[in-house]
Amino acid sequence: MDGKYGGYHTNTLNPTCTGTSVIAVVYDEGVAVMSDTVVSYGKSARYKNVTRQYKVNDRVIVAFSGDHADFHTLQNIIERQVSKWAVVGQKLNPSALYAFLTSLMYQSRCKMNPFWNTLIIAGWEDNEDGGKPFLGHITQKGVAFEAKHTATGIASHLLTQKTALNRAKAESILRRAVELAIYHDCLADNEFEIGVVGKTEKASVHTQKPIIGDWSIAETNCQYE
Repeated sequence: MDGKYGGYHTNTLNPTCTGTSVIAVVYDEGVAVMSDTVVSYGKSARYKNVTRQYKVNDRVIVAFSGDHADFHTLQNIIERQVSKWAVVGQKLNPSALYAFLTSLMYQSRCKMNPFWNTLIIAGWEDNEDGGKPFLGHITQKGVAFEAKHTATGIASHLLTQKTALNRAKAESILRRAVELAIYHDCLADNEFEIGVVGKTEKASVHTQKPIIGDWSIAETNCQYE
């Protein structure tokens, strides 16, 4: 994000209002993405009930962690790309959006004015064979990779999944990972939402029941009082 102060051109050096972990996993007929709904100002839970998942179209969802304002800028850029594809009668697919955002994030980083976000691109890639799930991860510096499961923030240390999944099992694993993130991350919140896109299911984002957690484990912490 750019600004001017005292006649000098300035860039954002530190994000102000931020979102924490996003967790995503591929299952047999789609992709599920989970994130909480709080945006923090420093260590304070400043804004509640804020979605951090953006439905691009029926086949793509983009989720973010990092600066909330920067993602609004990215969202406007994505909307313009969707309009450009619509002009030629095409829908923006997940792999094309992934490639575009990778280039954009890397370009911004090279200009020393990065978007302070980590992005998760989830979708269903239609092809002649019936299609396949797509899950991509893009860092603030433009480093990108595709994976069967991925996460941002502290949750990246808590999610490990190697076996094939159905949707119910995928959602169960994501919910458990979010619960663990709540225990470890002071910025995480117990109210969250899940985005799903699949072969037979259009992209959608739904609010889930809050996670209560089991705080009896706190007594095993030597610093707990």
